[in-house]
Amino acid sequence: MNNEITGTDQFVRREIEKFGIPYSEQGALNPEINKALKGASKQGGKGIGKPEFVIQNGEYLIVIEDKRSNDKLIKYDEENKIDKEISSLKDYAVNGAVHYARHIIEKTSSFDEVIAVGITGDENYNNIQPVVVSKIEDTISEKLLPKISNLSKLNPENIAEWYSVNVLKELPKEQKEIFELQNLAKEIHEDLRNYASLEDENKSTVISAILLALSEKTFNVTSLSGDNFKKDGDIIFEAVKTNISRRGAMPQAKTTILLNKFTFLTTNVKINEVNPSLGMTPLKYLANKLKDKVLYHFGKNTNYDMLGNFYGAFVKYGGNDSNSLGIVLTPHHITTLMTELIDVISSDYVLDPACGSGAFLISAMNKMVSQANGDEEKIKHIKKHQLLGIEMQEKLFTVATTNMILRGDGKSNLQHADMFSVSGESMRKKRVNKILFNPPYSQGKTDKTLTEISFISHALDMLVTGGKLAVIVPQSTMVGKSKEEKEYKKKILEKNTLELVITLNKDTFHGVGTNPAIAIFEGGKPHPDNKKVKFVNFEDDGFIVRKHIGLVDDGSADEKRKFLFDVINGDNENYTTNFMVKSKIQANDEWLHSFFYFNDEIPSEEDFEKTIADYLTFQFDMYVHGRGYLFEDEKSE
Repeated sequence: MNNEITGTDQFVRREIEKFGIPYSEQGALNPEINKALKGASKQGGKGIGKPEFVIQNGEYLIVIEDKRSNDKLIKYDEENKIDKEISSLKDYAVNGAVHYARHIIEKTSSFDEVIAVGITGDENYNNIQPVVVSKIEDTISEKLLPKISNLSKLNPENIAEWYSVNVLKELPKEQKEIFELQNLAKEIHEDLRNYASLEDENKSTVISAILLALSEKTFNVTSLSGDNFKKDGDIIFEAVKTNISRRGAMPQAKTTILLNKFTFLTTNVKINEVNPSLGMTPLKYLANKLKDKVLYHFGKNTNYDMLGNFYGAFVKYGGNDSNSLGIVLTPHHITTLMTELIDVISSDYVLDPACGSGAFLISAMNKMVSQANGDEEKIKHIKKHQLLGIEMQEKLFTVATTNMILRGDGKSNLQHADMFSVSGESMRKKRVNKILFNPPYSQGKTDKTLTEISFISHALDMLVTGGKLAVIVPQSTMVGKSKEEKEYKKKILEKNTLELVITLNKDTFHGVGTNPAIAIFEGGKPHPDNKKVKFVNFEDDGFIVRKHIGLVDDGSADEKRKFLFDVINGDNENYTTNFMVKSKIQANDEWLHSFFYFNDEIPSEEDFEKTIADYLTFQFDMYVHGRGYLFEDEKSE
């Protein structure tokens, strides 16, 4: 059937037109390419090859072939290479695109590399598979790249970044920035230790105070002179007070907590003395570094929690007591994933009842603000009223409050409290309908009322009926081995509905040693007996550990995330039980994919033959060793 009738061409054309650059159909604008396509017919004759689309995007040449059916994306030969048979060139999108790319490389002098793209489907459900076809000396090679979620990856603004990550295997721009900030955090940790001799307790606090001072328009780093009469710490402290007052609306009790935390800047001798090695006070040195390398990030609405990661670095390199407190900071790709899983929108009231450094609230704020479409009154209301948090640790409460203030939170609806001391009713009165959180881990070892499942149970009580909760916990939480945990699971199902559990990449918390899972609940609605919960195995999420760097996107994370949402939303039924299982549940069940998984894949002929061969080998071995009776028919006895 003609693609013009099916709409595949129209879909691809609309996406290409968004590039805002010239493109051609059934040929090329470049005469040299057109000449090369003579004799490139997919029919095997000497006719002219006519690619669906050809785009010369700067230094990148892109050839696109598309097919209507999603099972016509790519065909491999017996050696698992892209098949070159005529039938495959005609019927499969990738095979046809690679065919044209090879002809262009072989018969032009200007192009030794072409990005061949096969596309199937339409705007609702599609596959986009790029292949880099390149010539090195006299050899043409083909490199299959990770699928992409949409063609915007190849537009003029994004293609260089996409190419560097997927072809050259460099770090993405965002990951490079994160890596630089992580190195900076390590560097600042060394500065605080070497020049300021600060205890771990105060390291995050001094960074928070300096950043607040830097955001005050009346403050200037040049005013820090090391004067013994008016110390640098006094000047920074006054700038913080002025900044908080200028923003207004923050309750006096919270202001007092912050200022009390910051007062040590005015009394600590070491940070206020001119250091001979620096030629200035440690406070001025740090203020300059933060101004030059960190402050501007807060104006970019990034989901990356810089202050939280500074705190994490201070914990990691300082070896303080945070691990005993169960503090595990959530990676930013997980905070955004969870925000999307419960569909946070601009009208929501979002709570993190164990907010740590505020990473979930930052993610929620950014998504809500983006949906406000520039409506300043709506944005102001979001920041002033619709983001709520609870944090028990005073140092983390200080970090979280600073984080929110620097990102424009007009009121800072954060409570310095134990979440168990905050009633569910008080949160429901504040219209909390979405909860995102990562409770403290391993607290239940000494107190059975502080298991992760108990945190979930209390948090669910804070939701209005029909509200959604997303929580990330160790997989053991979903197992619930102890009597107390099983009782909590039972009580949860009596009042709430479990909708989804996602088993995550074991390296998500790289370096911590926690195998995590995300659970999604709907609050205030008892779990129906016939409800089928979705259990997903998302261990292969596109993130890998690179030596000396940590967890990074291997280039496939976007596509794998898109596939996850397509499957759980019912837009893609092309999955196996190895990825998702739907099942009714009981409180005593292990709420994990591994518990409900069954292999529904039909064995290949090779698998069948191997199984038979293994069985016959085993049977022969038993007879040789005098155990042939194991295979005798009981009826013959």
